[in-house]
Amino acid sequence: MAASSRSRVIVVIGVILVLVLAFFGARFMNVPQAQSRAVNAWSEVALQFQLRAYLTQDVIDAVKVVNPAQLDLIGALENKRQQVINLPADPHAPFSVDRFRAFMATQDALSVELGKVLDLMQLYPERRAQPPVSTVLARLVQSESRIVVARSDYSRAAEAYNRLVTKAPTRWFADMVEPAARPMITSFDLSTLPGA
Repeated sequence: MAASSRSRVIVVIGVILVLVLAFFGARFMNVPQAQSRAVNAWSEVALQFQLRAYLTQDVIDAVKVVNPAQLDLIGALENKRQQVINLPADPHAPFSVDRFRAFMATQDALSVELGKVLDLMQLYPERRAQPPVSTVLARLVQSESRIVVARSDYSRAAEAYNRLVTKAPTRWFADMVEPAARPMITSFDLSTLPGA
């Protein structure tokens, strides 16, 4: 009788262990999916920044229409645009503070120059209203909006992934099955990154 109750206890414990392992295993399976979503969201961020760099040529042409004497601004725009275009695609940037910082510093440098363009356009309302210039400015505003959305989507996806690889109990499974899993950078504020 004691052997019968002992075997029942062992079976119950075994069933509970199998259920617990199945539950945590299913939770761990979310890790690759969450990582894939976050990496895809990062790719969209990089794409939107790249598209803005290509649009910058039209912005340069608009500056030439509005005030061709702005040679310094035109030169800076061309330089920063080329730096962004020449920046190699780096899917590992959101996993590395240094790579992320380099990527965002390049993008931010172009953002500063584009901000100067918008300031310049405020000085010439009648020229800014001309159809070719107004069209380019509208496209720039749309591009900036798409960047904001892409960054927000990425931050949410990276935070969801980070919860899975840094919080117990999924972290334990991630450590056992995929020890290389590491958190992603979630903030685009460079001052909050380590080493700032």
